[in-house]
Amino acid sequence: MLFELCLPLALFCIDMGNHTRILYALIAGCSWLYDNDLSAQKSAFDADNEGWSATGDPANTIATWTPTGGNPGGHIRVVDAATGNLWYFSAPPRFRGNKCGAYGRSLRWEQFCSDTTQAHSPIGGRPDVVLVGGGLTLVYDLPYNPTTSWTAFEVLLREDAGWRINNLNGPAPTPDEFRAVLRNISSLRIRGEYRTGPDFGGLDNVHLEDSFRFDLDADNSSGISDDGFRADTLCGAPYLSPVADADLVLEADSSLDSIVLRLLLVKDAGQEHLTLTSPLPTELTLYVRDMGWLSIGNAGGASHDAFAQALRQIYYAHDSPSPTSGERLVAVYPYGDCGALGVRYTYLYLTPPARAGLSTDVILCPDAGPIDLFEKLGASATAGGRWWPDLPGGRFDPAQHAPGLYYYIVSSSRACPADTAAVAVAVEPALDLGADTVLCRQETLQLEVPPSLIRWQWSNGSRSPVLAIDAPGVFALEGSTVYCSFVDSIRVAFVECQPCPFYAPNAFSPNDDGVNDTWQISFACPIHRFQLQLFDRWGNLVFSSNDPKGAWNGEWGDMRASCGVYTWRAEWVVETPLGQERVRAAGDVLLMR
Repeated sequence: MLFELCLPLALFCIDMGNHTRILYALIAGCSWLYDNDLSAQKSAFDADNEGWSATGDPANTIATWTPTGGNPGGHIRVVDAATGNLWYFSAPPRFRGNKCGAYGRSLRWEQFCSDTTQAHSPIGGRPDVVLVGGGLTLVYDLPYNPTTSWTAFEVLLREDAGWRINNLNGPAPTPDEFRAVLRNISSLRIRGEYRTGPDFGGLDNVHLEDSFRFDLDADNSSGISDDGFRADTLCGAPYLSPVADADLVLEADSSLDSIVLRLLLVKDAGQEHLTLTSPLPTELTLYVRDMGWLSIGNAGGASHDAFAQALRQIYYAHDSPSPTSGERLVAVYPYGDCGALGVRYTYLYLTPPARAGLSTDVILCPDAGPIDLFEKLGASATAGGRWWPDLPGGRFDPAQHAPGLYYYIVSSSRACPADTAAVAVAVEPALDLGADTVLCRQETLQLEVPPSLIRWQWSNGSRSPVLAIDAPGVFALEGSTVYCSFVDSIRVAFVECQPCPFYAPNAFSPNDDGVNDTWQISFACPIHRFQLQLFDRWGNLVFSSNDPKGAWNGEWGDMRASCGVYTWRAEWVVETPLGQERVRAAGDVLLMR
């Protein structure tokens, strides 16, 4: 029923002449009828504010996006700064430029105001819609104001629909003047403030109908909206990419004169170009101005499908296997009977393949000091990668880091794969003859040359692979491997490992006959810090000595000691493999004459 009502009204308004403006306001509720019939610039505000701003007297020049409360979904909202001027919603660039295909079609939207009570006075006599372009300003006065709920509006884009030049009392534009504005729209504003005092307003579902539709990626599968196309990241040769998706759309009421393609953001002059991969349809001609500038012309009767087919055959190409990394841009300009119809962009990103260099082995001497492993990867390695395990600055120090595998990883930008190289680091073991040692007497130490040495010499001049040591001293070995030179030494000492034997006679006869005339303790090994004392039976000290070779001659002071039994005590220190050891001993000796 609603469709049956809307259709006659829409047809009727076409013949209403200057009264069309009123009727369009009356059928604003039927605006759904045109959504799918015509191409358009649309803002539904379902994800963000889509670039809309505010002018005049807003508290913030950026329109605030609200994800709910729209009709349906999200919407944008602007708050009044209340400094005396009126504020307007201002359309983003996608609603500007050449919109000549919108002539005779509609601008539609929905909006609300926060307050329509008598507490604030209505503001009249101001334009509700302002359209600027081609050196002219067109204004429009709506037949009614927004309410506190969503209110729909629709305005015919034609000179006889109620538009005026400069102000609401100005003359109506001529058809040529109206078309001139649409060919180069520089500003589109929709009034948001209708009463004095602080307020706010919302906007949703803005549609600028246009018979021209040009989208390089209709389903936005490449991730770019606004009718553009983003090519897959080019990670390596061959660097060749289409400038449009297979589902590109090109529609218009009138024929096209040409499509011009320009390569922008060139980084490697003379190596980047646009190319045609197969012949054009016969009704089209190709003009190549330079490597980055192609023009497809209408040779007569060319359809929009023929132009679309031609665009699918144009590719970006780079002739070098190692291009400069970064983004390129291809601008696509369609031209019709009213001039340039806009521009669409293809975004390309080139990334030379990540190169981690060549995996290699490195053998170091233990005293080599820090080395830069990056230099071992070869000239093809790309700087700026990272090491795993972590190696600050890529410098390996044998004194700090463990030998093993170290991986150099170069991450590529965008979606390109990374590259990895491995450096196997080995450190020659240091020459080690062992720690200084002490051996028991009669033992022999066998020093062997490590098998890694290819040349060597002992400090005694010997080149034997084994050196037998049976005497104390310092022994050194000099030698070299394929990669390193070494020297090491060892000190060897010998000690008596058996208990030191001693002999203390149990009798002597100091009678000057030359036999057993003195008494002393005899030792079979060197001793230190010797002390000896002899006592009579009453405990009197009769002799003492600190000399291991000291002997008692049987005298006590100036007198000859009496015959009988005497007690001795002795203490001394000997060397053992475990160090110095104190020994104590005691016994009796019989003095006879």
